[in-house]
Amino acid sequence: MTQKNLPTIDVHQHNGPWPFAGKWGGIELNLRLMERRGIDVAILSSTEGIVDDMVAGNQHLAEGMAGHYNLFGYVVVNPRFPDLSDRELQRHHANPQFVGTKIHTGYSATSPSEPRMADLFAMIEPYHKPLLIHTWGAGDVHALAALAPHFPQLPVVVAHSGGQAWREAIQAARQVPNLYLDFCASDLERGRIERAIATLGPERVLFGTDATLFDPLYMLSCFREANIADERRPLVMGGNALRLFRLEL
Repeated sequence: MTQKNLPTIDVHQHNGPWPFAGKWGGIELNLRLMERRGIDVAILSSTEGIVDDMVAGNQHLAEGMAGHYNLFGYVVVNPRFPDLSDRELQRHHANPQFVGTKIHTGYSATSPSEPRMADLFAMIEPYHKPLLIHTWGAGDVHALAALAPHFPQLPVVVAHSGGQAWREAIQAARQVPNLYLDFCASDLERGRIERAIATLGPERVLFGTDATLFDPLYMLSCFREANIADERRPLVMGGNALRLFRLEL
């Protein structure tokens, strides 16, 4: 596969309903939005697993992804339930469609600075698969920047790049080589993607949309409007994810 023909890979999608009003659906909604917006491959986490039932959510995602060559998943784990998280990691990382792990700091009400988060990182690292972790605000970013260096073999994708604390996220990634940035958010600030690429190089920035919480069109537009050199764009839009998650398409 040449760089010119690299697929568009969305590293941050969700499957299933959130606990508030919205237009929700199952796997068919992810697939429909991907086809409509020209996204070739997506990596999903279970919303049910994040907000309600970790075990049921991971299982339902596994069942929904089965047979879809362009869908991959994150195993949702929770630092408040270490034994259960350990069992979920063992159970689902044997499935080649699960290519990473997901932690939501907000719904688990656990900061990256807490000892149980470090314990969970230690549990995840031996699987040699990337971790996508929710961050929002400078506190999360600084705490993650202090934690990640202790687990150098664990690629950590900084979901939302801290939201409005994206400047801090870029500086954190500059100092910590196993941090990667995902900018999906509903913010309207310009310049985030360009500054990250200028500071870190194109290899540390990943394309994510937060679908189906949002229509992928928004983040696609952000990346299309970003001033990214033609030779770097295929890496950012898919090549980096292909390498980092070791995807076999």
